[in-house]
Amino acid sequence: MNKHPILIRNITHLTDARYFAAMGVDWMSMELNNDPTSFMKWHALKDWVAGVKLVAEIDTTDEMLLAKTIIDALPDGLVVRHESPIELSPEIQLFYDAQTLEGIDFPQNSCRIIHYDQFMDMHPILSIDPAIIFLQSEWTQASLGSLLNAGYTGGICFTGGKEDATGMRDYELIDELIGMMM
Repeated sequence: MNKHPILIRNITHLTDARYFAAMGVDWMSMELNNDPTSFMKWHALKDWVAGVKLVAEIDTTDEMLLAKTIIDALPDGLVVRHESPIELSPEIQLFYDAQTLEGIDFPQNSCRIIHYDQFMDMHPILSIDPAIIFLQSEWTQASLGSLLNAGYTGGICFTGGKEDATGMRDYELIDELIGMMM
């Protein structure tokens, strides 16, 4: 079991979905849009994985897409990319892709996805309730190790990747990074 919540963003194929579900991540996200194919992929992913919560990444300013997503996809969460707060059922976890800590009034019980820069001052990050923050970066062993050694206890975001061939992808680095958080 991981000591830090893990969100994998932008899953685009079942190889990643099955791998990350087997690794015991907490959340996986997938983009949904007005193309019906995105919903077909969502339902395929939902049928293939268990034990992980699914998050839809959508344009929440499109009210029709938001309604279709809530009714058809039944997501466990939504990634919101704009600063305007939206109100949804409390069963749907909101993740705000904030990119910064400043200037945004986040709704209660929402999570923040902050794009981590390894050269930033750690104090503001460490002062946030670890239950509501996920840091996203192009993680390396050094950058993740530095963050963890500084005492960070919040969530970590990774992103899905491309397959080398259908059903094949190299997960060596991801294995090592997730192993650092156990």
